[in-house]
Amino acid sequence: MKKMFFLILLGFNSFIYAQKAQEFPVLKGDYLGQTPPGDTAVIFAPGIISRTDRLEAKVTFSPDGNECYFEVVGLVPVVHYKIYYTKRVNNAWTEQVEASFSINRNVRAPYFSADGKRIYFRCQDTDTTSDIWMVERTAGEWGEPHRLPSPINSPSLEISYTETADRIAYIDSKRPGGFGGFDIYSIHHLSDKFLQVENLGSIVNSTSYDFHPYIAPDGSYLIFSSARFGRAGKAHLYISFNKGNDGWTAPVDMNMSGAQINDNSSHHMNPSLSPDGKFLFFARHEKETIMDIYWVSTKVIDDIKKEVFNPKVTK
Repeated sequence: MKKMFFLILLGFNSFIYAQKAQEFPVLKGDYLGQTPPGDTAVIFAPGIISRTDRLEAKVTFSPDGNECYFEVVGLVPVVHYKIYYTKRVNNAWTEQVEASFSINRNVRAPYFSADGKRIYFRCQDTDTTSDIWMVERTAGEWGEPHRLPSPINSPSLEISYTETADRIAYIDSKRPGGFGGFDIYSIHHLSDKFLQVENLGSIVNSTSYDFHPYIAPDGSYLIFSSARFGRAGKAHLYISFNKGNDGWTAPVDMNMSGAQINDNSSHHMNPSLSPDGKFLFFARHEKETIMDIYWVSTKVIDDIKKEVFNPKVTK
């Protein structure tokens, strides 16, 4: 009888595993084998990363392109945040699972360092408590995550972290002294000690919410979300170009490119670049239960840059 029960149980488990194997497709190639986008933003990996049974809010790839970490927002029984990942092994992408540093925490907005040794992320305890954390990888394993010190974090809210290849950090913060609800700051470092916190000023920041910055690895441009012009809850993505000597061009709406990045009825956030620099990823929150990752060719950035520095003269 026990033997029969064991065989039935084994058969049932085999059926479950077979079902799971059928549910997760075989994905090979770069970016989970997805067809690259053109000059119009489209959903990234529909049914795989961007799914109808959950919300996704940010994606980041390792520098070698073999790992994909992304934020998942759950709505039941209460709103909660997790970071999942999938990786490419023998050119096939593994089934997505929760990252070790995400377990038993509310974590959001993962960001890979340029050398692939660190992931920065947002740890959210409550709606009014949010800090930037970091986890380091040693011998192929993620260690114990920890909260970053001041001046990265402050008694106020910080929700995003990004850095150049030479580790000039950019954050968004609600700390006192800014122009609006959230401002974007740069932070230079020396010998791993973060110093020289600088508000990017009124050229970049507005009297509204300016948040979720992404700095190009070479520091040449900054993409961020902004609720300026009365877009409360329906932020657009903007881009500002580095003019040198810590000067920035006035931010422009990324719809300037005609790529249909911003939808006036949706909230846009969490921009990031693919490691090869060919694609821009971002999240679009259309309704309470609909939020997906989109991607588009970074050719749109080149087009905007040409227009910003060499505007067309109309007669």
